[in-house]
Amino acid sequence: MKKVASILLVALLPLMAFAQNSAIDDVFKKYGDRDGFTVVTISKGLLKLAANMDDDRESQDFLSRVHQIKILAIEDHSTNINLYDEVLSNLDKSAYDELLTAKSKGEEVLILAKKSADIIEELIILVGGKDDNALVYISGKMNMKDISKLSTSVNIDGAGLSHLKDLEK
Repeated sequence: MKKVASILLVALLPLMAFAQNSAIDDVFKKYGDRDGFTVVTISKGLLKLAANMDDDRESQDFLSRVHQIKILAIEDHSTNINLYDEVLSNLDKSAYDELLTAKSKGEEVLILAKKSADIIEELIILVGGKDDNALVYISGKMNMKDISKLSTSVNIDGAGLSHLKDLEK
């Protein structure tokens, strides 16, 4: 009986982790196929390939620990959609630590991390405003040094990744 319970627990663990991101998944599903939106998904396979091609051992190590990067950005700024507000209205913020909050000239940036000890398992970057409106979701086993590096290694305009460099300060 213990064996069956253990097998069920191991089988259901990934599903429970997936269910915890339903607010994020819902937004990607809702807007992912619409005109005026850009969706970029970088899979573990591509990250592993990038790690194998990189000569820097530190970068290889970091890329091998990132499971997935998903980016949703609004191209058409005439829409009245604010990803920042929409995600926060459905996200259980109590499961995350706020790493950075910034407000300037009508733009809001929020970086949230779900941690286990000093390891960041999920990172959410929300950017809301007139010029930039984006959601970035990163999963893996990262530390703060890794996160700050990510801002230079993945450069996508309007995605809000440039705000990661502020975490070093």
